[in-house]
Amino acid sequence: MKYRLKKILLPAVFLAASASFTLTGQSCSMPKGNTQPDTIVRAEFVDSSDEWKKTEYYVTTKKDTSALSCIISTRDGKVKNVEFYNLVGPKICFTGKNISKNDTAAVGYASPISYDFYSPTYKETIHEIELCLDAASKVYDLTTMDAMSGFLSTFGDIAVMTTNLLNANCKLNEHGYYWHSDMTKELAKTPLAEDLSIMLKKYNRRVKRISCQEEILTIPKEAMLDSNISKDLSIPDKVWEVSLYIKLEPLQQK
Repeated sequence: MKYRLKKILLPAVFLAASASFTLTGQSCSMPKGNTQPDTIVRAEFVDSSDEWKKTEYYVTTKKDTSALSCIISTRDGKVKNVEFYNLVGPKICFTGKNISKNDTAAVGYASPISYDFYSPTYKETIHEIELCLDAASKVYDLTTMDAMSGFLSTFGDIAVMTTNLLNANCKLNEHGYYWHSDMTKELAKTPLAEDLSIMLKKYNRRVKRISCQEEILTIPKEAMLDSNISKDLSIPDKVWEVSLYIKLEPLQQK
């Protein structure tokens, strides 16, 4: 199957944004004598109902904006699920007159803004997820996170590693693709679960299991080259793509 752009898989709910705010994250680099961080985490409300609310978090460094978006789903002020997407289209940003940068309740009018997007490396992806969760933790209780979800390709290097392991250890089935069980087994040999668990430790969470599920696609090598894959990894002609369900559990019982 041919690779399809992520944006067709993302719900149209992003067009129904209703509010926006900016939170200061940890600075990736801080020049001496400069009191303003060059990296910030932006947050935008993208959907809400009587019970659930979704907020998009993403990182902006200087004039560049990361393609990575973390969509945090909350209920009663508690985080239940975090979704990961690589989005390279304009993000919805809200503006308004006389709004303080510290006023997280400010509501303005919708104004799509085009950014210079960059695709983060795998290490940068993990770091940016950490920045987004740190920002969200100032608003929400992250010790209640149940799960994370997204696409394997979001974690570039991991998608390549998993594909190489599948090609070396597993056989295609009669339909011409790998079984979900084989993908899950080979993905478990990569550092993804450990890296996420280290990041989640501060919220008393860790990865219980990562499951591969739903439709299986392939991404051509040319497209993966845009994902900042590590130079020491050999990229096959096609890289397998699949949805990930990351089940979380408490690190320690309270």
